[in-house]
Amino acid sequence: MLNGKDLPPALPAHREECYTCRRPKKNCLCGSAKPFATRLRFVILMHTKEAHKQRTGTARLAKLCLSNAELIVGTDFTRDERVNSLIRDPAYSPFVLYPGPAAVEFKALAAGALPAGKTPLVFVIDGTWRGAQRVLRKSHNVRALPRLSFTRGYSSQFIIKKQPLAHCVSTIEAIYYLCKEAQEAGYENLKGREEILMSIFKELVDTQLGYQKGKGRRREDPAGGCRP
Repeated sequence: MLNGKDLPPALPAHREECYTCRRPKKNCLCGSAKPFATRLRFVILMHTKEAHKQRTGTARLAKLCLSNAELIVGTDFTRDERVNSLIRDPAYSPFVLYPGPAAVEFKALAAGALPAGKTPLVFVIDGTWRGAQRVLRKSHNVRALPRLSFTRGYSSQFIIKKQPLAHCVSTIEAIYYLCKEAQEAGYENLKGREEILMSIFKELVDTQLGYQKGKGRRREDPAGGCRP
């Protein structure tokens, strides 16, 4: 039995963690989330390293904002029961949001390429560029899905991290831009609710910039990450 002398020292206040957004409690962003539902069904596939090491990632923030989204952690989803059950579900038409020569734009789906009566199920891979590539390479079931991309190019506003390629955007930005394009195509009618995604994202970036400009240029974590 532990006595008072045997108890581990309490964590400093800046290291106490929110178990939902995985950020330091003093910088928890959960209160900024205003959940909304989309007609699109998003499933975020988070790389294991991203789940365990990242404190400035955006996937959990996106999940907080999307009331009908799901987040699954792993590196190889080929035999993942949940992922496979979603892919097989006849209610959905599954896609992976990832660039490529065969990728289609949502505008084309809305124009008649989407099977009648089916909900677009969009898998979004969360991780560094290399991590996302590994997930796609290993996950044969996800790799076999038709790919979605954007109508136009976007530049990431994730200025606290260096993006390896011009078209790389964070997970929350990717979801936001797809929601906007689905709305432009007449599929979504979000009435501006999607702006909470960029609002909470900006709050994250501004907080981190404050750390970088502060004494000692302290940051919550040094790791980088992006999503294609």
